[in-house]
Amino acid sequence: MQRDIHVELLSGTYTLTDTFTLTSADSGNNGHRIVYEAAPGANPVFSGGASVTGWTLADSAHNVYKAHVGNIDTRQLYVNGELETRARGGNNPSGFTKTSTGYTITDTSMDSWKNQSDLEVVSRWGWMLMRCPVQSIVGTTMTVQQPCFHNANLHAGQEIQNPTWLENARELLDTPGEWYLDKSAGDLYYMPKAGQNLATATVTVPRVQDLVDLNGTISAPVSDVSFQGITFSYSTWLAPSSSDGLIEGQAGFRIVGSNNPDFDSTRLNWVKTPGAVNVSYGHGVSFQGNTFTHLGAVGLNLNTGTQGTTITGNVFKEIAATGIQVGGTDVIDAHPSDARSITKDNTVSNNVVTNVADQYTGSLGIFAGYTDHSVISHNKVYDLPYSGISVGWGWGLTDQGGDTNYPGNSGVPVWTTPTTSQNNVVSDNEISDIMKLQADGGAIYTLSSDPGGVVSGNYINSIPTPAYGAIYQDEGSRYWHLTNNALCNVSYQWLLMNHGMDNTVDYNFTSQPAFTTQANSTGDTITANTTVDGCGQLPASIVDNAGLQPQYQHLDPDPVSSDQTAPTAPGKPSAVTDFPTVADLSWPASTDSTGVTGYAVYRDGKLVSASTDPKVRIPGLTAGTTYSFTVTARDAAGNESQPSAPVSVTMPSGGDLALNKPVTVSSYSDPNTPGLAVDGDVSTRWAQGLGLPDPSWVQVDLGAQYGVTGAITTFEKAGGYKYRIEVSPDEVHWTTLDDHTGTATTEATNYSPAAQPVDGRYLRLTVTGSSGNGGSIYELAAYGTALPPSTDQTAPDAPGTPTVTPLLPSLADVSWPAATDNVGVTTYELYQDGKRIAVTDKTSARVSGLKPQTAYSFTVVARDAALNESAPSPAATITMPADNDLALNKPVTVSSYSDPNTPGLAVDGDLSTRWAQGLGLPDPSWVQVDLGKVTALSSVVTTFEKPSGYKYLLEYSSDGLNWSTLEDHTAANTTSSANYSFAASPVSARYVRLTITGSSYNGGSIYELQAYGGF
Repeated sequence: MQRDIHVELLSGTYTLTDTFTLTSADSGNNGHRIVYEAAPGANPVFSGGASVTGWTLADSAHNVYKAHVGNIDTRQLYVNGELETRARGGNNPSGFTKTSTGYTITDTSMDSWKNQSDLEVVSRWGWMLMRCPVQSIVGTTMTVQQPCFHNANLHAGQEIQNPTWLENARELLDTPGEWYLDKSAGDLYYMPKAGQNLATATVTVPRVQDLVDLNGTISAPVSDVSFQGITFSYSTWLAPSSSDGLIEGQAGFRIVGSNNPDFDSTRLNWVKTPGAVNVSYGHGVSFQGNTFTHLGAVGLNLNTGTQGTTITGNVFKEIAATGIQVGGTDVIDAHPSDARSITKDNTVSNNVVTNVADQYTGSLGIFAGYTDHSVISHNKVYDLPYSGISVGWGWGLTDQGGDTNYPGNSGVPVWTTPTTSQNNVVSDNEISDIMKLQADGGAIYTLSSDPGGVVSGNYINSIPTPAYGAIYQDEGSRYWHLTNNALCNVSYQWLLMNHGMDNTVDYNFTSQPAFTTQANSTGDTITANTTVDGCGQLPASIVDNAGLQPQYQHLDPDPVSSDQTAPTAPGKPSAVTDFPTVADLSWPASTDSTGVTGYAVYRDGKLVSASTDPKVRIPGLTAGTTYSFTVTARDAAGNESQPSAPVSVTMPSGGDLALNKPVTVSSYSDPNTPGLAVDGDVSTRWAQGLGLPDPSWVQVDLGAQYGVTGAITTFEKAGGYKYRIEVSPDEVHWTTLDDHTGTATTEATNYSPAAQPVDGRYLRLTVTGSSGNGGSIYELAAYGTALPPSTDQTAPDAPGTPTVTPLLPSLADVSWPAATDNVGVTTYELYQDGKRIAVTDKTSARVSGLKPQTAYSFTVVARDAALNESAPSPAATITMPADNDLALNKPVTVSSYSDPNTPGLAVDGDLSTRWAQGLGLPDPSWVQVDLGKVTALSSVVTTFEKPSGYKYLLEYSSDGLNWSTLEDHTAANTTSSANYSFAASPVSARYVRLTITGSSYNGGSIYELQAYGGF
């Protein structure tokens, strides 16, 4: 070719009776293109439809018309360009009970319906819309065709349910705008809407599935072909009418075929929905300024090996399935043996995608499967039943090494190489009004590993609760960077990380602060995201830039605001730096003709924060570094002011005092170990023991005495915690730095500046409430200045020899003579067999967890305020008494129990077995022991299953009728597993009863109830 070849199409409808197919022989070459385009001012239409005429009145009572169409099949009918409704019943019909082959029904009149195999059961469930054709209806038995019904029940927990509605029967044609095709007679029935005249109306049925196919091969791709200014319309797709029906795995990809033993066996074989226009092994193909509408499957579909294709400035609307589909999900797409099969370097930009997936509502606006460097940018995507833009596939199963969340990798082979997915970009799109019919999706949804993947600059608005995350990083999503996105009117949560790993989420702006990380989401960094009050406070630079660029806005213009005047520039900011990593900025407010709605803050030219008021806190800075900050203002119309004068801020020096320092905690759950709370990595965290109730705590030894000026706590969740931070010089005497126990947090990162420095060496965070999530923090950081070394270098004298008094076979009181010091003794450390077990400012301590008939040695060390330590006291040794448990193996009665946790296990002397109340029963519960005879009772030990969270009442009786209280612990929860109850003096008792009045929803459960006389 010496020049481009332009095939100009005049206005008119080009009716296709078969697919217009191009191969490599139809390619451009020598750097020139073949362009199929509308002639100037023309509007050519490629149509796969056929007109229906010859309507006659078939049922005057119901105004139903009929036209003989012969041997055709269709799933769509259009009247005057409007999609009409296939005859259907009402939503959620009653009288259906699911069986192994279909349903039992109560409406026996259906037995007489004609053409029963045309009838479809339609069931909407979560993210899927399932359609199965009926085989027969006999009496009360509705049998559904196979393999559809078998495949619809493969996914455990997500099986097809009772019908959401029934569709495609003459007997259901009862509403204007409904139609039915009687294929056996070749007759088409329609009940016209008010104002429709079938004598003059244009009635169209689609007849051709693929309107245009570009069929390249791996060795002979179709290259350098363009389509411009063409309307593609009236395509069909009849596969859902087959015995396979439409059983989605996800996103319109279907489970088909017989002999599928289970769901996992189908994962690599889901079938892609075809497009009205399809490209296979296409290179340098372009679609610009076209309209895709009235289509029976996908609009535009790029198959395996398509590279360098651009899809720009098109309109996709009124399409049955996904609007734009890029790449595939087969093994050849994920792990091709030849790089020429990679789908890569394709661009989807400045398109309008609206009202697609209007019939197969589990489909999407825009989909990209296994692709390399797909760029999806500046599109306007709205009015959808399910998700907006979806990128990635495989649930991590096809990634290198597979997905450890799935036992056995769900039967999918484990590859040793990564998939082709990498460097995909979803940027600057405007997405709104989605998830109108389905659930478990999002405006932007990702799956699996995508090194170099970016989601940025998107404006996401009006997202309802069925979107589990406005941005939803689902199973195996990995190595993504989510940044500078703006979200408002999000009902549920702005981000869901569901087994997302090693993702970075920063500098996003949202009016909905809630987000969740779950299902073994690890290595994710979620930081420096800003919560704003509403849409009017989002940065105008993101909102105004998202969606169609100016030269394409005519495709779907927004209303033009009468306010074209930007606010005045804000005044020069000033800064306060309470922390070496945080700057608090404030500035003189802007003015505007209609009112300033918000401000955007830039750090060294990068957008980093936003606010309603003329002040903001900027985290994530580096100590000792100088930054330049500017501010812009915006109004309700999105007009943005000029930037303020810059302010230069040099952060104070000083590091995190808690970084990598020794940590002790109330409990922890692997792999979220204590040291992860101070490792400087906000993608790792400490978490309290699983299932334990509040409170929980974490304590850091800073290593020296500091004047602590503040602390920063980054919790796992975006809100819902109550907490207290304290500082101590000696682990005994604590001063409150921040008391946040009255209200729950509303941000993940919380700042606790001290009004005055608090002196101490130890920092303790106590999580008093966690909204059921349990104490869990990504990082606890402390800041301050070192105090001068103490001039007191003299240690106290050693304390005297301790005295050990056994109270129980497992419990003893240890006391000692006070030590002396030149300044004064402040605390004592108690050691058991050389291990420190307690710190106290008293001269006594109670020691638990001892073993009967076992020898122990106790010593005491005195400390002064400078933490100078004395020599150890002389050792006190004791052998604990024998365990003469009065309740051991005695008869037990209980309020209830749950196997295998039977009553006798509460008194079997084994702390590894337990009694538990009946499953699911509410508090209270009780256990009663018959000691066999009246005896002297001095104490009772109750060892609960959980280490805290119980309220209880202990009583004793001589006759089992008249009861006296030994201990009333009903006002406060226990704080340890073992609890000790002592009588003031021995009492006479034969029966002991424990009533658990509160269990923090764990249910009554004890390892052992032990009773003792004197020692």
